[in-house]
Amino acid sequence: MTDVARLGFGIPLVGRRSEVRVLSAALDRAAAGSACAVLLSGEAGVGKTRLITEAAERAGAAGFVVLTGRCLDTGESALPYLPFTEALGRLAADRPEVVAAHPELRRLLPGGRPRAELSADDRDLGQLRMFDAALSGLAELSAKAPVLLVLEDLHWADRSSRDLLVFLVSRLGGQRLVVLASYRDDDLHSRHPLRPLLAELVRLPAVERLDLTPLGRGDALALVRSLADGSLDERALHRIARRSEGNAFFAEELVSASGEAVPDGLAEVLLARLERLPATAQRVLRLAAVAGRRVRHDRLAAVSGLGTDELEQALRDAVAHHVLVPDSPGADDAYLFRHALLHEAVYQDLLPGERSRLHGAYAALLAEAGNAPGSVAELAHHALAAHDLPLALSASIRAVDEADQRGGPGEVLLHAERALDLWPAVPDAERLTGVPEAIVTRWAAWAASATGDPDRGMALARRALELADQRDDPCLAADLRIRYAIQLLELGRAEAALPVVQQAMTVLEDAPESSELAWARAVAARVMLCLDDVAEAGRGAQLALRTARSLGSARGSAPGADHHHDALGAEADALVTLALCAENLGRGEQARARLAEAKQLAHASGNLGVELRSFFNTGISLLDAGRLAEAAAEFVAGETRAVATGTTWSGYGLELRVAHVLTAFMRGAWDDAEAAAELGRAAVSATVAGRVAAAELLTTVGRGRLAAAEHRRAQLVATGPTDDQMILLIGQAGAESALWQGQPELAAERVDEALRGVRAWDRHHLAGIMLCALGVAAQAELAAGGSAKAVAAAEALAADGHDTAAKGRPRGVTLGVESRAWLRRIDAELSRARGCSDPQAWAQVVEGYGYEDGYRQAMARWRRAEALLAGCTETTTPAARAEAAAELNQALATAESLGAAPLAATVRALAGRAGLGLAREEPIRRPAAKGPDPLTPRERSVLALVAGGRTNKQVGAELFISEKTVSVHLSRVMAKLGAGSRTEAVSIAYARGLLLGAG
Repeated sequence: MTDVARLGFGIPLVGRRSEVRVLSAALDRAAAGSACAVLLSGEAGVGKTRLITEAAERAGAAGFVVLTGRCLDTGESALPYLPFTEALGRLAADRPEVVAAHPELRRLLPGGRPRAELSADDRDLGQLRMFDAALSGLAELSAKAPVLLVLEDLHWADRSSRDLLVFLVSRLGGQRLVVLASYRDDDLHSRHPLRPLLAELVRLPAVERLDLTPLGRGDALALVRSLADGSLDERALHRIARRSEGNAFFAEELVSASGEAVPDGLAEVLLARLERLPATAQRVLRLAAVAGRRVRHDRLAAVSGLGTDELEQALRDAVAHHVLVPDSPGADDAYLFRHALLHEAVYQDLLPGERSRLHGAYAALLAEAGNAPGSVAELAHHALAAHDLPLALSASIRAVDEADQRGGPGEVLLHAERALDLWPAVPDAERLTGVPEAIVTRWAAWAASATGDPDRGMALARRALELADQRDDPCLAADLRIRYAIQLLELGRAEAALPVVQQAMTVLEDAPESSELAWARAVAARVMLCLDDVAEAGRGAQLALRTARSLGSARGSAPGADHHHDALGAEADALVTLALCAENLGRGEQARARLAEAKQLAHASGNLGVELRSFFNTGISLLDAGRLAEAAAEFVAGETRAVATGTTWSGYGLELRVAHVLTAFMRGAWDDAEAAAELGRAAVSATVAGRVAAAELLTTVGRGRLAAAEHRRAQLVATGPTDDQMILLIGQAGAESALWQGQPELAAERVDEALRGVRAWDRHHLAGIMLCALGVAAQAELAAGGSAKAVAAAEALAADGHDTAAKGRPRGVTLGVESRAWLRRIDAELSRARGCSDPQAWAQVVEGYGYEDGYRQAMARWRRAEALLAGCTETTTPAARAEAAAELNQALATAESLGAAPLAATVRALAGRAGLGLAREEPIRRPAAKGPDPLTPRERSVLALVAGGRTNKQVGAELFISEKTVSVHLSRVMAKLGAGSRTEAVSIAYARGLLLGAG
């Protein structure tokens, strides 16, 4: 058999930047003649050997002699001086003259003189002479080249090796020597012989302690991604990173097993720790594993049947051997398995019958405890594992209610789906639980949608309707149809929602007035608004409002209360619709007043869906008014509410997140936009992930990461856009990316594709204004390149854009500030397509984007400067050149502050062609001292990346330094150059030629 390298072999070191700095500093000190020792500790598998390998490679590259020795787990038959024998064996092979000069070292080498052959004098003083020979030999070697002595796994070291280590470390001084010794801190029980030695060593001035903790979340994910090398999807990568808890070895093993059950090899390693424990402690650990990763002391005592002293001794042993760790003390004293995978390994090792029996014992205990908070969810889990299906079903239904009362839709979904799985296996399930299957299915439908899986939510909602129709219960079926219609509306499918809500109205209008009727009328009004019948929507909303107010505000208590049809929630929903009707008529202040009232009512009713709808539409109203900062604050407030209630990825939770990303982009908060678009470990559907990714494309393109944008765009197109907004964003970002890359034909194609897509939703979709503007821009580029057809195409697109503005839905609506600005850009781009770019038209565009959209305004300034310099309508005068220079300076300042690399480069190129300097309006402060280049290579690298549009975080990632270190470098650069900002520092560096050819 041939050796097979471990999975992680050969990949770069991930994370560990601070630890590498510590070791590098130790090597630097030793090279300068100041010996030191570093004691490296960490749990098994955390990455000590990998870090040592990195240190050894760096030391070797710096000219160090690297000697390595390892301790082995040989039990009671430990070989004295084993790590030193290995290390000095390498020394004897490479530098035999050192050993020859110190004969006592031969006793540490294989084949050295046996103790029996030594004289009595040698035996008495032999150890001291040998220790002194080791120190002298290393000192002599270090006089020629610095030395790194590595001793791994000291927790297995024999006594003789420990004594020699203490001797060496206690005598470190002027040698060019680093002693790097590692050990597992989780193997050091209270009586371990290494403990007193460590306590002695850490008091020495030359000794530094380095505790290697598990990798952080980001680094753990990066490691798993490197290990997987494209073989696992994103969700699997996040799951493995989470399960590994930052332990590199665990991550490797889980990637090898594709992240499912604990692999056999890893389980054996984990369980080996348990085999050293007494039998009672092992039994207690098996009981604890059935409870979960965390186990309460009182429950463990009740289930184990052990006496107090016997149980406490078992727990003491488990804690001493680092299998369990005490949780926070208090009335609920508890213990945690040190690592989740350790818990899983112990649990998997149970025999099937043993596992079922122990789960049954916990279920019996919890059943006696009644309805203590959190206990019903545990009861359902244990009852199911014990195969007590009736108890598991009834407990699951109660757990749904408890999860809903605590605002946990994710847990609602978990327990509701478990109940649905059990339903056909339990006789007379409805009588046992007190609820019909249709209602349980509806709970699951709501929870699936609320937690970011709208497709699953729709499937469950349709199933709930089928079950309700089979029961021949018209009122229940009507109620579920209203809820289903709301889901359809949140997915933008108003046409499909109309017949559904009409069916519900047919049943409810013949019955006495009820909250369900109020909701049916409110939802019908929402449908009419989406279908552009504002008058009918207003009448329906007023009728719903009267019905709701006549019923009062009595609430129901059904799980999934976010969509429970109480009268107060229906009143709030009707008010939102009335507010939108007012908004469509240009009455923005009136609309926002109604939305504020609706938000309060929705909060009081507990209806999260309507409350988030209120937040979202208030933000949109402010956005249309050009009040971007206030709009952003409203979106963030709504997001915060969604996160707090577990509905981050519900219909309006998602809308709020996407609106947050887009608004942050518009107002120039691009770091915030990227942060808001980061999903991290969120387990969401492809639909939700795609919506957020599409929103982030604009920032990615704006910052010039065009390859990444093209890759992501291709993925989104391949999976298929799910709504008109995705089509719009993919088209807009794709067209702008193509334009920055000098591909106007591709940009025109992408605009046409997007226009077809949004018009499939609505012939006069207002998004067409923006798309037409980009289309005219693409045709203007083609016209400049000599295309005869481009001018006619630009004329047609411009007419199309104005026609959309006049006929776009809702009819008669007052266009928002953004749409008006895009209309102005259509006219300015058309003048460019006609061959005579009009500076006045571009001035109108600059003014149009004056509502905080700095990026679009900067682009308009660039085009206006271009028009001024072209002198199409009049001879270019010195005044026109000065005006162009002023526009370019402002455009460049904005581009650099945003990190908009393509725009910044384009502005500089235009200024260069025109021979214009890009001095700021305020004089640039030059450094007082003249002379050679003041920047270090690292500072120049940082500044070059900043000039290329990178954020501090991105610079750190590319240069493998922390974000804080980047900030320190920039502060030094600004001080050296006399700059007041990073933008000014870049400008000064370019002016002085310090960044020529950089970035």
